[in-house]
Amino acid sequence: MTASAPQPSTPSLTQRILAFAGLPFLSLVTPFLFLPILARVAGADAWLAIAIGQSVGAFAALFVALGYNTVGPTMVALAAPDARTELLRRSVHARFALFLPAVIVAAVIAAVASPEANRLDGALMSVAMTLTGLSSSWFMIGLGRAGLIVRYEILPRIVATALAAAALLLLGQVTWYPALLIVATIASIAAYLLRTVGARDVLVARPGEIRSTLRRNRSAMTTEIAGGAYNSLAVTFVSITAPTAQAAAYVSGDKLYRIGQYSVSALGNALQGWVVEDDGREFPARVRRAFLLHGCLGLLGLAAFALLGPFLSGLLFGETVAIDTATALGFGVATLGIAIGTVLGRVTLVALGARREFMTSVLIGAAAGVPAILLLAGAFGAAGGAWGLAIGELTSVTCQAIFVALRWRTRP
Repeated sequence: MTASAPQPSTPSLTQRILAFAGLPFLSLVTPFLFLPILARVAGADAWLAIAIGQSVGAFAALFVALGYNTVGPTMVALAAPDARTELLRRSVHARFALFLPAVIVAAVIAAVASPEANRLDGALMSVAMTLTGLSSSWFMIGLGRAGLIVRYEILPRIVATALAAAALLLLGQVTWYPALLIVATIASIAAYLLRTVGARDVLVARPGEIRSTLRRNRSAMTTEIAGGAYNSLAVTFVSITAPTAQAAAYVSGDKLYRIGQYSVSALGNALQGWVVEDDGREFPARVRRAFLLHGCLGLLGLAAFALLGPFLSGLLFGETVAIDTATALGFGVATLGIAIGTVLGRVTLVALGARREFMTSVLIGAAAGVPAILLLAGAFGAAGGAWGLAIGELTSVTCQAIFVALRWRTRP
């Protein structure tokens, strides 16, 4: 017997933004219980190993997530209430099928790419990040229930990170951080699936449904993987091509960049289902408001990096791994790009049914961003990596703007 999903409420725009951008802010500050301690206590090799594990694992998680982070919230928002749990059930089995090969490959790559003394730490961190591909947060977003994300996603990680910080200070052991995150992630994913889908439907898979789900989500998964090629893997690319000191500095800028990225993602989560509610009657007006909000957030991120980036990275992670002004500006431009890209892609193109156009724009961005990161990081270190990332984001945004303009003319 399938358990019924909680019925979504219909909060106002302000309530959505406060819920999805306010409460999940806890997830942004949680790593800062641990990362400043890691940078100062464990040394550059451990700092780099954890960052590589996060980078490789985040990329592997995009395979496991099967594109649901991009299209899932809209699918849930548009689905009939009694069909939503079935949507989650079908996604679970397909993602389970992808998890084992993805996590094995991620662990091997992270171990090889990490400094020799910290290969286990890099491998375990990649496992913890790959597990996030099994998260049901996209389903909770579609329901408009930010409180569920706090309960099942954020609070377990806060507890795990706080315990890991204590272990690092008292025992000097970095390994506790990824190990505790693995335990917390598995427990939270299992708890929500058992609550919402039920044990029987979680465990009983149907091969025909798995194949159908994999085929249906190919374009969405390709879109996320292409974006991850120049975003999630940027740390790994820089660590391969730049000297260790420059790679460590890039990691510091990347940690600040993730705050901007997650803030943009939280705003996109709040608005993705909102723009298509009420049978799309207010769709044009809501898209314009979404564009204004994302534009303001992106400009705020650019200004913050330009004015405070070097100071904050030195304050949080130590002067030895602080970023310079050129690196900060590159990350700031990338933050503006990802903000505009979110509203053009996830919010607008997906709502217009233009998945292929969205996928194409991200593929073109990856084709520009990956070689730019590799070449510029090799030539200019951390600053080159940051500007390579910005080139990928701006290329993708330009393509998305063209596709939105073309689709807008022909929409019903």
